[in-house]
Amino acid sequence: MKRQETERKTTLDVRRKSSWFTELSPVRVGTSASAAKICLVIAAAYNRVLECGVCEDVFSLQGDKVPRLLLCGHTVCHDCLTRLPLHGRAIRCPFDRQVTDLGDSGVWGLKKNFALLELLERLQNGHIGQYGAAEEAIGISGESIIRCDEDEAHVASVYCTVCATHLCSECSQVTHSTKTLAKHRRVPLADKPHEKTMCSQHQVHAIEFVCLEEGCQTSPLMCCVCKEYGKHQGHKHSVLEPEANQIRASILDMAHCIRTFTEEISDYSRKLVGIVQHIEGGEQIVEDGIAMAHTEHVPGTAENARSCVRAYFSDLHETLCRQEEMALSVVDAHVREKLIWLRQQQEDMTILLSQVSTACLHCEKTLQQDDCRVVLAKQEITRLLETLQKQQQQFTEVADHIQLDASIPVTFTKDNRVHIGPKMEIRVVTLGLDGAGKTTILFKLKQDEFMQPIPTIGFNVETVEYKNLKFTIWDVGGKHKLRPLWKHYYLNTQAVVFVVDSSHRDRVSEAHSELAKLLTEKELRDALLLIFANKQDVAGALSVEEITELLSLHKLCCGRSWYIQGCDARSGMGLYEGLDWLSRQLVAAGVLDVA
Repeated sequence: MKRQETERKTTLDVRRKSSWFTELSPVRVGTSASAAKICLVIAAAYNRVLECGVCEDVFSLQGDKVPRLLLCGHTVCHDCLTRLPLHGRAIRCPFDRQVTDLGDSGVWGLKKNFALLELLERLQNGHIGQYGAAEEAIGISGESIIRCDEDEAHVASVYCTVCATHLCSECSQVTHSTKTLAKHRRVPLADKPHEKTMCSQHQVHAIEFVCLEEGCQTSPLMCCVCKEYGKHQGHKHSVLEPEANQIRASILDMAHCIRTFTEEISDYSRKLVGIVQHIEGGEQIVEDGIAMAHTEHVPGTAENARSCVRAYFSDLHETLCRQEEMALSVVDAHVREKLIWLRQQQEDMTILLSQVSTACLHCEKTLQQDDCRVVLAKQEITRLLETLQKQQQQFTEVADHIQLDASIPVTFTKDNRVHIGPKMEIRVVTLGLDGAGKTTILFKLKQDEFMQPIPTIGFNVETVEYKNLKFTIWDVGGKHKLRPLWKHYYLNTQAVVFVVDSSHRDRVSEAHSELAKLLTEKELRDALLLIFANKQDVAGALSVEEITELLSLHKLCCGRSWYIQGCDARSGMGLYEGLDWLSRQLVAAGVLDVA
């Protein structure tokens, strides 16, 4: 029973989907009524058949309603596919629950249903092969059929400029067979001269002038009677033909700008395609030593990034499998977001290019019209030009501010976390006794200039970029009353820089006491410790070895990553060596940006 019910539903669905073909059969093509009926039937079929089975919205040639194919063969619109829940790197068909794997581009990577798109385009444009005669009756093809004035059963092919009649070749020979009529000039319909448009107010007079007043721009055409005695009496005016020629010239200028704009869009679209290809990679044909051609896979930057991730984690074996999967998911998400953005840019450029092409076609059609229609199209052309100029300005702003780069910079931390981006941010807290030179070191690193020692009240915070790291350094005041506030800066700190004044031997014990308290803080348990032995240029200053001994660093810092570096905040000596040590500790060795 279930099988019979399923077959019955399937049969009804097929009949409903295909019923629009049978509706066309009784229609006779060749009359305007038949053509209109065809249009109504096609429109009904278009709304009934070419719709997404999920949202029931009609498919479109572009945008969110583009039909895309799933592996099972079902077609769903792009918008509905983006709303389906992800199962890893796959989605399930909403109709039969079969799985379709997604690539790096996500839903954008699924193939479009080009057969459905072709049918959709034909329905929209009216180009259905078996009803070609209906196109002529409706006028979809763009060229209206002119009947012979002598015999309406014939199609006219020439125009007699003397008789002002449309004739077919046969009737032209018959009606102009006498010696007198044979002298009449007959030209092809394509070369037929434009007929003068008669004034709607004074139908015996032709349009000869154009009114230039602001209030008359909706109806600027006028004859000599309108100019002298009618509603345009006393208005500023110009002759029709020069005004039309001027508008044609402006249209030609606009067409030149449009062509340039089109080239810019096309170039930008090509760059987008190139970036996507660089990211995704692909297949290319190469020849081996015996001139045999075969395909070879060319890896993209996305695959290179994944390879870098896999190479790093392959040496860590089973204990790092979970971290490897997490890192791959980060790269996949980054690649997916980047490719989706690029695909969206491609789609936007395609739509923009289509709009510009439509504007070009409209301008070309306007140029072929008679003077009156050219003048009447002036406002529309002006609005079109303003719209295109705004779009071109927006395009230029977007293109200038966005850098098209296929590189995917990947950096690994010591704790096996992956960072994607040109700079990895590190939070550093600089601590020490007052007068040790913390602020001087900070501004030397930031601005490469010496700052006179001034006691810090509160804190300073600056960003210092070094290699592929961006250090956010918090410089906290070292006065005795400010030291209880240090603990408020420990959260999420990845490194502590402790500055010791090498020239004050009597304060080393006080520095040892504060450092010991510092290292007992739970929030700083995993933080790196860099000790700057500052003021090494002062005569009689303690050496690095002496400070290490006095501070009992080997005992105090047991089980912790630490390093002591002698430095001079005035000249900058030793400062960048300390940053080098931090870089080596924070970033995994041998890992560079992946391009």
